[in-house]
Amino acid sequence: MDIVRLVEAKTLLVGEKILEVLEGGIDYLSFEAQLKRELDQLGCDLLKIVLEALDQKLCDSKERKRDWVVVRKNDQKEILTHFGLLVYTRTYFRNKRSKQYSYLVDEKAGIAPHSRVSVNLKAELSELCTGVSYEGATLQVSRHNAELKVSRQTVASCVKEFQVKQEPPPKQKRRVKELYLEADEDHVNIRYRNNAQARLIYVHEGVVEHPRRHLKNVRYFTTVKKTPEDFWLEVCDYIEAYYDLESLETIFLSGDGAPWIRAGLEYIPGVNFILDRFHLSEYILSATAHMPKLRRLIYQGIEVLNKQAVLDNLHEALRRAEGPARQKRIRNTIKYIKNNWDGIEASVKYPHICCSAEGHVSHVLAARLSSRPMAWSLKGANNMSAMRAVRANGESISEHYLASRMPTSPIVELREEVKKELKRLKQSYLFGTENLNNVPLFCGEIA
Repeated sequence: MDIVRLVEAKTLLVGEKILEVLEGGIDYLSFEAQLKRELDQLGCDLLKIVLEALDQKLCDSKERKRDWVVVRKNDQKEILTHFGLLVYTRTYFRNKRSKQYSYLVDEKAGIAPHSRVSVNLKAELSELCTGVSYEGATLQVSRHNAELKVSRQTVASCVKEFQVKQEPPPKQKRRVKELYLEADEDHVNIRYRNNAQARLIYVHEGVVEHPRRHLKNVRYFTTVKKTPEDFWLEVCDYIEAYYDLESLETIFLSGDGAPWIRAGLEYIPGVNFILDRFHLSEYILSATAHMPKLRRLIYQGIEVLNKQAVLDNLHEALRRAEGPARQKRIRNTIKYIKNNWDGIEASVKYPHICCSAEGHVSHVLAARLSSRPMAWSLKGANNMSAMRAVRANGESISEHYLASRMPTSPIVELREEVKKELKRLKQSYLFGTENLNNVPLFCGEIA
């Protein structure tokens, strides 16, 4: 077992490089670049020693011999890691009973069959590609080591493998009087089919002004594939798990009145729906573009909650409209106000409640999914939206990715060898450098 010896040798080499810097042999920037290469190579060497030593332990294990027989030895494996290209050899086994074939050391280390990129490197690529393109992610991870350059398809595969880690519920639930839900959607281009909606719901406890304006305890939920029923049930499960429902007096749901948003009224009892003023203004503006004077009268009718006056002014605008396109926009506005009058009433009753869903959709979803010309697969769009939500929630995408991969057991087979090497290293500090296996007496070679 040469792990400690290898570290000693590399440390000595780095010490020589430091001496060269101090003596003017090389400049500091060159030393920094060389140090990075040496440490990366040290990482690959250590991984190689650990895996091959573990493979040898498995070959010598009595427990293994009861169930597995050796088929082939010294099969070479290449895999990209954070440190660079790792090349090691391992043994191929066959199970006596099931006749299953396996590289047991790979299985022990969590290396999937035929994989060419390590799980940790895939987790880093997943983290990077939520902020930049697939090509940008692979360029970033390989900026210091050209060996780590992978294809865009590899990064896309990392996205498709991503799964959100299920967090355990808190031990103590939050006690609040008011809870706020806001919802909106982004329109994503899906290859070979019509566009899909990337839906966003976020739950928070209100706006905090200091030290800068932000939402208190905000939690984001996204989906592209789930039905409205499943999506709202996910949000309901979160509210029930994290909040004391007995202390909760009012729940507000803000949105543009889309059917999938209003479906939340069926799953959250006692919720107050508030129509987003931004979308209401858009409808009114498009309906009164040819008659601006009616716009003021419509807003006055909304302020006093006179539904009939609002509809009368819109019908007047329809009567004076020219062209089918403009008439269609006015009819859509009339239908929109009729269907969402309860939300308009609530927005007047609670004027302090605002909806910022458009901005959140822009930052959480559209910035990566639709702000540039791009096309997604349905699974890729769904997983990317989930990854963006994880990022917005302040959580690590890498941790979520690693949690969904094949669990590995602790490597305890090499524990005694490493302890023995560390004990020898401690003795070298006590007795001096002559203990570094260059004095026969200390090596036990003299009787």
